[in-house]
Amino acid sequence: MITLSTESFFFIAVMALAPIALRNNSKYRRYIFLIINLAVFLVSMTSVSMLIVGALWILAPYFLAGVFAGDDRRKYRWILFTVMVAVFAYLARYEALFNTLHIPLVFGWRLLGLSYFLFRQIDFIMQYEYLKEEGVAITLTDYLNYILSFYTLLAGPILRYRDFILDMERQVDPLTKEDILTGLNRAVNGYIKVYAFSGIAGYLAKSWFDGLGNHSGVLTTAGAFFLFAFFNGWYIYFNFSGYCDIVISFAQLSGLTVKENFNRPYLARSVTEFWNRHHISLSEWIRDYIYSPLFKAFLSGPFSKNPQAGQYLALFLTFTVAGIWHGTDINYLVYGLFQGLGIVVATAFKAYRKKHFSKEKNKAWEKNHVATWAGRCITWSYICLTFSFVGYDVVGLLR
Repeated sequence: MITLSTESFFFIAVMALAPIALRNNSKYRRYIFLIINLAVFLVSMTSVSMLIVGALWILAPYFLAGVFAGDDRRKYRWILFTVMVAVFAYLARYEALFNTLHIPLVFGWRLLGLSYFLFRQIDFIMQYEYLKEEGVAITLTDYLNYILSFYTLLAGPILRYRDFILDMERQVDPLTKEDILTGLNRAVNGYIKVYAFSGIAGYLAKSWFDGLGNHSGVLTTAGAFFLFAFFNGWYIYFNFSGYCDIVISFAQLSGLTVKENFNRPYLARSVTEFWNRHHISLSEWIRDYIYSPLFKAFLSGPFSKNPQAGQYLALFLTFTVAGIWHGTDINYLVYGLFQGLGIVVATAFKAYRKKHFSKEKNKAWEKNHVATWAGRCITWSYICLTFSFVGYDVVGLLR
């Protein structure tokens, strides 16, 4: 999450000045962008060991992608995928896992943007052959800009290499007064979301969470927890969507495109629809690189005669993994389990309606205002309650 700190103000300054340097069509635009990205990355380094490990982590996929290209090496590419996830887990300090394996965690720091590095690197490796076939530029400069793009370093959205390169290669039109006003208006709205609405919601959420132990009755404790979850849900939304507003608007002022990541998620009628509206780039990434391979494996294996069960299990495991990716303690595992459960229930209910309702009845259901708002309220409440595990030790309350 984005907070008031020296680092956040540094990023604000970089984003505000970048359009001056990047809004051009010169052949040096890529190199100017690289200099800025490297500067931001180097400023985040706190030790020589961090710099060395960070450089190795970032550069390795660029040199290994070609080695593992080709149909005959496809299975080895998945081994590389697995090794990268294991190294990520080590660098992210998943203590419970490595303590169980009796493997000491040597490094006491965590790389800035580590989680988003992993997603981009996997996309680069898995799409390498396709990129070569399509003639998409693959150079070290382009790769580093893709991985280190300061616009999406802290919290996404998640970039795809092909889209990034095509965007870098397109001609940039001169800025108009309308472009500047539109971009600055959205950026200001983003700052208000992050530092006003999110700040207030975060303060209230923490206040209610800290006071949970002061309630003796079950109903009063449940009410206090619901208020905590309510404010924490809005804190997450305003903080994350506000950050996206800021980076998207400044990237546009620089002549770059950053993908939209939110589409009014709290108006979703189901958990499935919610994840098509919230952190959209993450939903698309886990669909392509976790859910689809799992589902295909299940269909050709143990669930060949029951594809629906295979789909539900693939969905459940996908969102469980996504939950674990968000953080290293047990609360994030519980968060992922609840998201997986919500997705499965929503998918099963949709399948039930499709099977037992006529087309006319389904259309009527979709247009029914009572059903719409009931679905929104149930989904919103469920999401807020599950989001309570993000950033707070809710599991610890039960100990």
